[in-house]
Amino acid sequence: MRLKRLKLRDFRNYERLDLEFPAGIIVLAGANGAGKSNLLEAIHYLSYLKSFRTNRDREVVRYSCPLALIEARLADDDERPFDARLVLKSGKRHVRLNGNDITRFQDFIGRLHSQFFFPGDLTLLTGDPTLRREVLDLELLRLKPVLLPVYQKFRNALKQRNSVLKLLYPQPGRRHNRPVDLLKALEAYTEQLIGAGVAIMRERRGITKVLNEQFVPLYARLAPPEGESVSLRYLSAVPLEPDDQLAANYRRLLSESQETEASLRFTTVGPHRDDLGFILDGERDLKRYGSQGQQRSAALTFRLALAALSRQRLSDDPLLLLDDALSEMDDERKQRLLAICRQHRQVFITSASQREVDLISPLATVVYTVEDGLLAPAGSGQ
Repeated sequence: MRLKRLKLRDFRNYERLDLEFPAGIIVLAGANGAGKSNLLEAIHYLSYLKSFRTNRDREVVRYSCPLALIEARLADDDERPFDARLVLKSGKRHVRLNGNDITRFQDFIGRLHSQFFFPGDLTLLTGDPTLRREVLDLELLRLKPVLLPVYQKFRNALKQRNSVLKLLYPQPGRRHNRPVDLLKALEAYTEQLIGAGVAIMRERRGITKVLNEQFVPLYARLAPPEGESVSLRYLSAVPLEPDDQLAANYRRLLSESQETEASLRFTTVGPHRDDLGFILDGERDLKRYGSQGQQRSAALTFRLALAALSRQRLSDDPLLLLDDALSEMDDERKQRLLAICRQHRQVFITSASQREVDLISPLATVVYTVEDGLLAPAGSGQ
């Protein structure tokens, strides 16, 4: 994947931008607040139709302006071009792909495939498991779009089952006085939940294993010599082995959780409660026992592993967007990260440190100086 041209209008502090980008490593250098991260945020919008900073689209529209516009000319790894356009106006998103309006966002998300690291990405490790499940599921659906109906079936069964639990137990722990029909409905939705849930758990377990094959050696390259090891593990309350007992195990746990469900009135076991674990030295939870530096390295490595997996399975080399990724590394680790970056077709790296920029520059295709929403090749003046 390559971003060939980007146009911005009234996006954050960019009044107007129209710039062509080469392949290779692209450095965005400038002081904090100059607009480096804003440019990467615009690319992120075209990848995922959302910001990595805010849930409110209005915040990215330049002050006092009616709308923000993001347009891009892109090319896949076979150099086939396509155009993407996103307008953010009045809290709504208007999307076009190759001139055609897109009404289903799932038809658009993933066309511009990128992997993004930013300072707040530590929440990938330290935050709610929901985020880790979302990232895992997004990559699964990118690799296997045919799984979408399975996820839809699971979500529907979970929603209906939870609704029945609330009817069956109008008050926590107190059952409805005529429960027969409700119990039949609960049994039906439980079987639907098990069927779709088992398929999701199997797929997540599988992608975690293949991701781990990419993750472990990448982390070792970024960690200090003779340093710690970190690996990935899919964590579920449902015993995942042996595989032919997975459905039976899930059914048994749902049965054992009846008292808890009567009290809480929602489904407490299944893939909607599972997690992706980052395991330190084979046994400890990195979230609890790792340093912030180790967590930062693991979050960055996870993004690199996702990119490597996409390149391996889909022959699709995603854009790498690295926002302030090098700032807490020593020079040796920075060089190892840059060596990994050189294996990718197009990489955007931001930095507020001139010393860091000087380190990257010999490997970069171009270095842009960013100031007040304006970009210029380094050394050319604004």
